[in-house]
Amino acid sequence: MRKNALLILVLCLLAICFSAAAESLTPLPMDAFTAGPMPAAENYLSPTEYRDESISVSIYQDRFADTDYYYAHIKIAHPSQLRTAPAGIVGAPSATFSFETENKATQIAKAANAVIAINGDYYTKSDKCHVALRQTRQYRNFANGTMDVLAIDMNGDLHILQNCTKQAYKEYHDQMAGQLYNVFCFGPLLALDGESVISPAYSNTYIGSQNATQRSAIAQLGPLEYMLVSTNGPQSPGNKGLTIYEFAAVCAEAGKRLSENGCQIAYNLDGGNSAAMVFRAVNPENGRLAMKRVNSSDISERHLSDIIYFATLVK
Repeated sequence: MRKNALLILVLCLLAICFSAAAESLTPLPMDAFTAGPMPAAENYLSPTEYRDESISVSIYQDRFADTDYYYAHIKIAHPSQLRTAPAGIVGAPSATFSFETENKATQIAKAANAVIAINGDYYTKSDKCHVALRQTRQYRNFANGTMDVLAIDMNGDLHILQNCTKQAYKEYHDQMAGQLYNVFCFGPLLALDGESVISPAYSNTYIGSQNATQRSAIAQLGPLEYMLVSTNGPQSPGNKGLTIYEFAAVCAEAGKRLSENGCQIAYNLDGGNSAAMVFRAVNPENGRLAMKRVNSSDISERHLSDIIYFATLVK
């Protein structure tokens, strides 16, 4: 009995210490110009784990419908750690989303000093990504009701506007009045309140919903607690890829493994060869940390326009 009480006391003290350490850290500017601090090599505890006072990351692997998938559990201390970066940051750290540049996800993530990253919505493809707001700055609104829009507010919370129209987005933007941090346009919404919301009959030619391919998603599990998911595809031997129905089931299932209530929201990002989760791992050739693609690591990287990433606050 005394041992149990002592263990509880120790855990409580550790939680208080972690909270105090996090509160002493300075949040990042919530803008499109600033990269995160460089993560310390010693905080990469393994090829699938990172821990410091401001962020924790654990990556898991599983298999569904003859396809390998990877899901990362992420907790952060402040909303500013959930960020996005354009491909242009590789050549110019102050680059904004006004420039239509492309680069590999590993290179964009390296330039942004990401702890972990995933592809975004390929915002330069305005024929599909009808709405773009990046780190408080609005770039366009051509919404036509064919896509679901993901909004991330200044508290780091995810919100969905399904089948979003131009007028609906304008009203939402005005209603939020400076509270929007990032807005992505791809979708669809995959899971809500722990359960998949996609039926086997769901069809959307914009995203190739019935195709078995690589997929990526971002999900919120709780306050400042998230999940990234990315799969292999048919170009990787032994993998068939997933339809959007299968992928929604994967996200819902993985969310329940990480959180009692599962995914509050899970949202589909750009897929196909664009689907990429990247994380630092030791390069066997020189023993140094290098940004590596987690999913479909056996195929060449496609050049992307943007990433979503998580940064440390520890300098």
